[in-house]
Amino acid sequence: MEEVPQAECQSPSAYYIPHHAVVKLDRKLRVVYDASAKDQNGVSLNDNLLTGCKLQADISIIILRFRLHAIVFTADVRQMYRQIIITKNHQDYQRILFRSSPEQPIQEYRLQRVTFGVSSAPFLAIRTMQQLADDEDTSYPLAAEVLRHDLYVDDVVTGAHNITQAVEIKQQLVDIMASAGFELRKWSSNHAAVLQDIPDHHKAVPDVTFDSDSNFLKVLGLA
Repeated sequence: MEEVPQAECQSPSAYYIPHHAVVKLDRKLRVVYDASAKDQNGVSLNDNLLTGCKLQADISIIILRFRLHAIVFTADVRQMYRQIIITKNHQDYQRILFRSSPEQPIQEYRLQRVTFGVSSAPFLAIRTMQQLADDEDTSYPLAAEVLRHDLYVDDVVTGAHNITQAVEIKQQLVDIMASAGFELRKWSSNHAAVLQDIPDHHKAVPDVTFDSDSNFLKVLGLA
């Protein structure tokens, strides 16, 4: 976000998103933005936004395709929404009021990125990934297909029939994401060779083995 210049504060064409912090059981802090909050005219930002058409593939189809592969791997797009810039003339509809401590004056900021709680955010994020696939299809054809068919919001759920192809897909995914400023984290696979160059702190767990019923990972909610 960026601070709003003093001359632009209290603009009649801006919308201010209420926000508050939620501390989860694992002590992680999340900021919740309420773009459905009504303004003084009784309307909200979400009331005035088109949500966009459905772009997300059905989760059942993604899981079924995932189960066909002999070699599988998963990863998350790190802070996916926060890597996507909103066009400049729309950023004033994502203003917030904030101060670092009660002793400081309240300041106005505008959020420059796709923001949780805004009804168009899922469409914008998925549409961005589809555009990335189209733009980089020639350079990274295998990764482009994954972005089109094996991505559920920010979860990569894919694989291949052999280890050579799986490693190639993984490397293309890393490269295509990096070309647009995205990073993949929380990697996991059923074959160690896929993750041999991934640092332990970028993995879902350091080592995964499936030699007993007690060892498992959740993929899109399924163990």
